[in-house]
Amino acid sequence: MEIKEINELTHNWTADEFADFLHYLLQHGDHESMRSWWRSTSLLRKLEATGLAGLDGDEVALTPAGIELRDALYLLEESDGLADARLNLRVHRLEDRHAAPLGADTLMLLVAGRSGRVRADAARMLMEDVDGGREYADRLAKCWDPKVRILAAPYADPHLFLNETDHDVIEAVIKGGRADDVCRERWTSPDEPFEIRLAAGALVTDGERADRMLDAMEPDERVMFLGAYPRLAVGERAANACRATGDDEAPLEYSMTRVSDDYPREALESKTGHWELKSRVEDYRQALREAMRLERLFAGPDSQVLAEIRGQVEAEITEEEER
Repeated sequence: MEIKEINELTHNWTADEFADFLHYLLQHGDHESMRSWWRSTSLLRKLEATGLAGLDGDEVALTPAGIELRDALYLLEESDGLADARLNLRVHRLEDRHAAPLGADTLMLLVAGRSGRVRADAARMLMEDVDGGREYADRLAKCWDPKVRILAAPYADPHLFLNETDHDVIEAVIKGGRADDVCRERWTSPDEPFEIRLAAGALVTDGERADRMLDAMEPDERVMFLGAYPRLAVGERAANACRATGDDEAPLEYSMTRVSDDYPREALESKTGHWELKSRVEDYRQALREAMRLERLFAGPDSQVLAEIRGQVEAEITEEEER
């Protein structure tokens, strides 16, 4: 049976109906009790309307044309021809569990297809489930669909993304651990859109580079950037970013660290705004009361056990900040 005829006969089938017809109903021959069709009455009507099935007593029986279609669909869903099949057959094949995954070449054909949903599902299966599929990552990295590029990003050559314009793709490359020094230089450049530089902040480990990047940003962008990377929101860098916005409710105040006394005092003495910083100070006051009460357990501030506990907590906080 030709693909054109298959598509005509199944033009109004849903993905669930393809699954029922091929894998859930009629699994013991060409007849099935009517009791089994209670949730597939729509499919039954379609089969009857096209002469693919009919009633035989209290059973539904496939006609010779129905048997031919079923056999053709079995072959089609396992072949490269699937790329030209109805959308809902492609969706069913990708999203319902089958005994064996599709081959890499078939999945590449589906990635090149016209359905965004199928493209993404095929690319995900290729990258995650198919043996040898990741060898295709560099090809997927050149796909016009950013959803496909995101799926390829953790496995493809990172230099293929140097001219990438979608910040979500850049973020996927970085999270995949694929970015190198060349990538960092490109994506932290002031010539890149802010969204790209924001994603590339994950690659910044030194304060000098962070300051150069901040110099090329608008005030609101600086607060957003430092808020995304608390490890960089320290000292005067963080305080100056907040001051530059002229916003006494800058969200950065909730994560900034190691700020000299002048900024917190300025905020605490303010009659309005700075609620994030004021809240943190009050949290500290309450936590300190509890800590001082609990520290009475020890002989004094020079207790070795107390020093060991403090050291452990400091190490945990440092590790959290560096993530």
